[in-house]
Amino acid sequence: MVLLTKVLVALARALQVTIYTDKLPPAAGGAANAFVVRIRPKYRGDAGIHAHEAVHVAQFWAVSALACVALSVACHLAQQPPVYAVLGFATHSLLYALVPAYRLWAEVQAYSEQLRHYPDDRTELFAEYIAQGYRLDISPAQATDQLRRASNA
Repeated sequence: MVLLTKVLVALARALQVTIYTDKLPPAAGGAANAFVVRIRPKYRGDAGIHAHEAVHVAQFWAVSALACVALSVACHLAQQPPVYAVLGFATHSLLYALVPAYRLWAEVQAYSEQLRHYPDDRTELFAEYIAQGYRLDISPAQATDQLRRASNA
């Protein structure tokens, strides 16, 4: 799983646009919307936050590709024009916004990758972020467990 994550993150970095700006929610150090990443200028040299956001870009591309293929097949089977397949590009964003389990998975994967870029263990800190900052009904202890399982996968 770690190798696949590394490959997807490397690909995502090649297929993303990074902007350094403070135009972010107050508690955020960075944010990824589709393939556009915004990071606070003070974190320009923070490899961890760059990796975290690259995971979100990889999630966008991977889920979009799968959804576009699935919608293309569905259009073909329904004898409809494949123009509807482009709706696949909204899949990651819709899942993230509307499905808490998907949002939890996405953040656990991103923070798990981010953890690999620091010499100290920030699992408890990131678990607190996950539990408090993403509209999830999860305790910091449950988030810690999720991060530890993802990091060992």
